[in-house]
Amino acid sequence: MGVKEIVVRYFMKKKILFSFIVLFLLLFVTGCTDKTAITAVNFQDKMEKKGYTIYDVTDQYSSYGYIVKVLIAMNEDNSYQLEFYSIDNEEHAKSVFNTNKTTFEEIQENSSSKAYSYVSVGNHSKYTLSAEGRFMAVSRIDDTIIYLDVDKEYTKEVKSILKELGY
Repeated sequence: MGVKEIVVRYFMKKKILFSFIVLFLLLFVTGCTDKTAITAVNFQDKMEKKGYTIYDVTDQYSSYGYIVKVLIAMNEDNSYQLEFYSIDNEEHAKSVFNTNKTTFEEIQENSSSKAYSYVSVGNHSKYTLSAEGRFMAVSRIDDTIIYLDVDKEYTKEVKSILKELGY
């Protein structure tokens, strides 16, 4: 086999590898851009099935004209809660998300031990922070938000719930 054939084979292998990488990225990006938001009723049903007590606290947010529904899911021993927000449109939901994200970033900047993640793709955004003995998350899909701020001992549990809910 001559040098020319070796070079041609080398570039053919690289071209095939490059094609697979491009195909994978296209499938990943198009397949992972959108998530399906749950409704307040879905949130309530799923959390009640897990043993959580649900409180409708929408009235407490009546001064915010863009908040449609707020549900609090309290665990059995009242040691933490998850908050579900239904907002009147996606732009307002993005604003609420960004306000909470900014608050978390300020905590992050002032914390000596911290770990955080941020994702924003398609119709969803998620920011998580572990700092100061707490695990905090705000996750948005379309015009809905789930917010939590729990003691670090509940991190695994609430991460599992977020995953199950699709947030």
